[in-house]
Amino acid sequence: MTTDTSPYSVECRIDSDGIASLIINRPDRANAFNAETINALIAEIEKLTHTSGIRGLRLEGVGKNFSAGADAEWMRSMASKSIEENQQDAMQLANLLDKLDNFPKPTMAIVQGAAFGGALGLVCCCDMVVAHTDAKFCLSEVKLGLVPATIAPYVIRAMGVRNARRYMLTAELIDAEVAMKLQIVHQVLEKNDIEQYVKGWFKSILSFGPQALIETKKLCLECDGKEIDASMRQYTSELIAKIRASEEGQEGLTAFLEKRLPNWSSN
Repeated sequence: MTTDTSPYSVECRIDSDGIASLIINRPDRANAFNAETINALIAEIEKLTHTSGIRGLRLEGVGKNFSAGADAEWMRSMASKSIEENQQDAMQLANLLDKLDNFPKPTMAIVQGAAFGGALGLVCCCDMVVAHTDAKFCLSEVKLGLVPATIAPYVIRAMGVRNARRYMLTAELIDAEVAMKLQIVHQVLEKNDIEQYVKGWFKSILSFGPQALIETKKLCLECDGKEIDASMRQYTSELIAKIRASEEGQEGLTAFLEKRLPNWSSN
């Protein structure tokens, strides 16, 4: 299945295993995004969220770069707009980041070349990030007299406030190996090894309980930055009790004891 959102240059493809590929296809603009691209990405993510049979999401860009961030012509057009219009425009990027961050199924960003500005925000919203050895990251906003406002919560969550203060204030170029040390990236691979690794990762995901994966993502978001108090203990104990008693939980435990594959496994 292929969904083409032209003229906004965002494509969505779903393979036979239910893995969706969301692809920014503006290689002539280094996959930089404008308002139309952002709206198209939001529409596709919303559609995939409510599409049955989706088991995972790949986010990638066509050509030499993942994405150069905001399109220069788009930024130039917004410079003449009012504060209110600029806020409405910025809110759309904030909405995109939120929808990607809260997408219920496992997500992976596959990064080659540049991932600058807002594109780095998208990367930090994904569960897993694989980068080519040539990948470069940059929080470049201050070079333009701007601030990385909408992406800041996700970037700071990924790299920590100490590192964020350095890289947001200096707009230094971050190579793939440093990005891995900063926890922006989880795996750095040669170009020819990327696709095999990505397919293997999603193959593993397909062998796990679909609802367990959804609930685990929710659990991570719920626990992030929260105090470990009575309400947290109540939440976590109620969650595991609910999952153990669920049809999927029962099937998983039974399959383990019977030394067989559970009924959801593709392996």
